[in-house]
Amino acid sequence: MKSPETLREMGRIVRPHGLMGELKVAPETDDPERFQLLKTIYVGADEASTSSFDILSVRLQTSKYGITVLLELVGITSREAAEKLNKLRVFADEQDLPPLEEGEFYFSELVGLSVSTKEDSDLGTVIDVIEGKGQNIMLIRKQSGGEVMIPMVEEFIVELDLKSRHVVIDPVEGLL
Repeated sequence: MKSPETLREMGRIVRPHGLMGELKVAPETDDPERFQLLKTIYVGADEASTSSFDILSVRLQTSKYGITVLLELVGITSREAAEKLNKLRVFADEQDLPPLEEGEFYFSELVGLSVSTKEDSDLGTVIDVIEGKGQNIMLIRKQSGGEVMIPMVEEFIVELDLKSRHVVIDPVEGLL
């Protein structure tokens, strides 16, 4: 079993594809072609409960929703076996992925960061990052209760410091 700290989410299994155990995966990466670089993936409900699978083949398919990844895995040879993996998350070991460029990060690294406003008002904690077509969105659980979505654009993100685990935002009036 891999250390959960080194696993990075690559996508979610949407459903089986065909009768021979192939899986349809909705990628959660800015570059679905990264799947083609992998020899092994890790599948589970979360990083701590994964099982490893060697990859037999990867195909990319264009659909009305964007790119879909079709995976064929060792040991998954029937639709019934594929259905047991339905709706689970797909992870890759960080060391199997290309190195990040300066200023790049994995969305999973943002989860748990504390968030404050430019005026030093503690807002809450990042609980998820939602990948959007036009822009990505940080979902923040507010200390005062409830949740707020902050677009990840320069106009709102003043500082993002992974080492200190903190984000500073400058929201427009009415956003919070």
